[in-house]
Amino acid sequence: MQYPEIPPFKTKVIRLLEGDLFVYTEDAEGNWVDWANLYCVVELRPTSISLSTMRQRMDAVCQFHNWCAAKGIDVRARVESFEMFSVEEIAGLRKELRVNLLTRAKTPARGGRRKAKRPIVSSGQWRTRCVSIRDYVVWHADVAIQRMSPRDERLPEARRRLDHFRDKVVGEIRVRTKSPKKGLEPLAQQALLDAITPGHPTNPFAARHQQRNYALWLVYLDSGIRLGEALGLKGGDLNLHGLTPSLYVYRTPDDPEDPRVIQPNTKTLAHPVALTDRCASALHTYITRHRSKQPGAKKSPFVFFSQQGKPLSISSIAYMYRLLREKVPGLPANFSTHLLRYAWNVRFGEGAQELGLGDDATRSACNLHQGWTPHSQQGEHYQAELHRKRAQEISLRMQDKASKGSSR
Repeated sequence: MQYPEIPPFKTKVIRLLEGDLFVYTEDAEGNWVDWANLYCVVELRPTSISLSTMRQRMDAVCQFHNWCAAKGIDVRARVESFEMFSVEEIAGLRKELRVNLLTRAKTPARGGRRKAKRPIVSSGQWRTRCVSIRDYVVWHADVAIQRMSPRDERLPEARRRLDHFRDKVVGEIRVRTKSPKKGLEPLAQQALLDAITPGHPTNPFAARHQQRNYALWLVYLDSGIRLGEALGLKGGDLNLHGLTPSLYVYRTPDDPEDPRVIQPNTKTLAHPVALTDRCASALHTYITRHRSKQPGAKKSPFVFFSQQGKPLSISSIAYMYRLLREKVPGLPANFSTHLLRYAWNVRFGEGAQELGLGDDATRSACNLHQGWTPHSQQGEHYQAELHRKRAQEISLRMQDKASKGSSR
C-alpha cells in the first residue's frame, strides 16, 4: 500500500542491514519518500560519494519538494508528463534555493543567544543546490523518456522542455574565486611542533592525551594527509619499521567496522604515504605504550581513540585546533589541519627543486603521495605560495640585473 507523502520532507542518516550508512528521506510522519529515496539508492549511492556530500544533495532535494508542496505543485506529475516548470516557477525555485534555512529556525528563548546567520547562502552553495535539483529532475525525466516509444510524437517536445529546465535552473551563478591559502610559515610550524610535544610548557592538552595528540598532529604536519584520512587509519595500515616507514590510506566508504555516525572519509584514490622517522617513532610509542590504556581500544582496529572508548571523531579534531589557536602564540587565527596540507605541499615543492626534479616528475610524485589522479593539476593550487615566492625571486633578480646594467 502506498501511503500519502506528507511534507515537509527531511533527511536522516541510517545504517542499512548490510552495514552501509545511507541518507534516508522521510516525510512529516516518518514514512519513506518514494522518488527521493529511489534516486539516492540508484543514482547517488553507487558513486561512492562521501556521506556528507550525499546528505547535502538530498537536503536540497527536500528543500525542492517542500517548496513545490507549498506552491501546490505535483512534482511527479509535472516531470512524468513533461509539463515541467514555467519560467516564473524556475525563478521562484532559484530564489528559494538561495535561502539560508538556518535563519528559519525557531527564535531562542528569552535571554538566549544565537550567532546571527546570513539570510542567504554563499554563491557556491547556491549553485550546488541548483545543480542537485537539476540532476534530480533530469534523472527522473530520463527514466520517463526511456519508457516512451521512439515513434512517440511527444518525444521531441519532451526533450526540448527538459533541456530548457536543465539550462535555466542553474543559469549563470558567479562563484567568487578565493585567493590561494598560505600554508603555515616556518616559525608557526615550530610553534605548533613545540605545542604538541609532550611535556612542553606551551602544550595545551591534558597530560593523558599528549602522546596520542603528538602522534596524531605529527601525521598531519609531516605527511600532509587530510583530516579524515588520519582518523580512518587502522593498525594494519601502518608500517613503522625498516628504512622507509609508511602508512597506506585506503578508500573505505561505509566501513562496517566504524561506529561513528559521521565517518571520516577519503576523498582521493588509495595511496601510500611516506613517514618521517620522528612521526613513525611517535606512532610506535603511542600504540605500544598508551593506546591500549584507552577503553575499547583492544577490540577496535582504529589507531586513534578518545577517552570515551570510541574512535576519535572529526569534531574532536576541530576542538583541538580551536584550542591550539587560542592557547598557542604564533598560530594564525584560521589554523587547521588543512593549512598543514598547504605547508606540506610547499615543503615538497622546495625539496623537489633541491633535487633538481622537473615539473612533470614533481607533479607525478606529488599526485602519488596525495592520492590524486596521475595527471591532476591539484598540486598547483596547493603550491601557489611556492610559485609566488619563485616569481618574487625571479623579479628581484631581474631588477638587480637591470640596475647593474643601467649603472654602466
